[in-house]
Amino acid sequence: MLEPANINKYAKKDPEETLKENLFKKYGQRFIDYRKRYEENLNKKSSEIDHLNYPNTVLLELVNRCDLECTMCYQGFRNDANKSVLDENILDKVFADFKKNKLNSLMFSASEPLLYKKIDTVFKRAKDADIMDIFLFTNGTLLNEKNSKMILESSLTRLFISIDAASEETYNKVRIPVSKRLLEQNRLAKLEKNIKNFIHLRDNVYKKTLPLVRTSFVALDKNKHEINTFIDKWKNIVDSVEIQKKVIPHSAFEEAQMENTKSEKVIIKDYDCKEPWGQMTIWSNGTVSPCCATFGRNIPIGNVTNQTISELWKSKNMQSIRESFHNNTPKSACKTCINNTVDYIST
Repeated sequence: MLEPANINKYAKKDPEETLKENLFKKYGQRFIDYRKRYEENLNKKSSEIDHLNYPNTVLLELVNRCDLECTMCYQGFRNDANKSVLDENILDKVFADFKKNKLNSLMFSASEPLLYKKIDTVFKRAKDADIMDIFLFTNGTLLNEKNSKMILESSLTRLFISIDAASEETYNKVRIPVSKRLLEQNRLAKLEKNIKNFIHLRDNVYKKTLPLVRTSFVALDKNKHEINTFIDKWKNIVDSVEIQKKVIPHSAFEEAQMENTKSEKVIIKDYDCKEPWGQMTIWSNGTVSPCCATFGRNIPIGNVTNQTISELWKSKNMQSIRESFHNNTPKSACKTCINNTVDYIST
């Protein structure tokens, strides 16, 4: 995850307050401890963080597919790979592990989670495991009435929707469908209507304040002229708006070239990453990596098919990654990730 300095957020009310109002009432001190650990991971140097006995957050990729190939996203490369879907036996195993160890936070992300055919059963597993804070990252293309109601009847606490545009023209340049048959007219208008309908259902039908809804925008040279319009469009509708100013270019994943930019890549001399102290990612083939970045896939620490989350979290492989940051000698994949996170708002 990117540091707060790389992200601008806009909200009518601090989303943390809404979250606290709901979750502290149910979980008490457990919620306070969870947020305290999150803040420590965010603000302290890695050398000052205690990784404890279990991750604070697990990111779960259900299927390695997306219905879009956005210009700034690595998923377009992965759509050509062999399809993998997280096996239900693995899901049974990891959710039993989550429940036993009281996992605080779970993120459904990495690809497009709503493409997973039995995602309703996954939401039920998450609810049964009593996970406090559950995120769904989505492009929103499948946020129809049926899926909206499914989400609202689950225990999800946050719905994060990536849009990256304020006009149809820019949306079609940035958020490109994998198939021409999906290139329907007024795609953005349809998405915006579905998001507004979700808010209506949440507020007026289900009469809930969760899940919090965030719309996000990754600033690129081809869309940055719409940042202010995007903020104005959404700031009084959703719970928060996020503008992300940094992105890892495709050339870091493959030798493909991204659009020209005046931004300069800076080689970092003092490497520090907090991810291995707070979270891990389970990919759709069961492989586990120390972070949510695609580079992390190049340094797998094991597989959930033959190890528990606790074993992986305390493993020699995971500890080796932590020690590499303490010694300022991170793995080459980590260096590449940090060195290639560049500012795409040209100055």
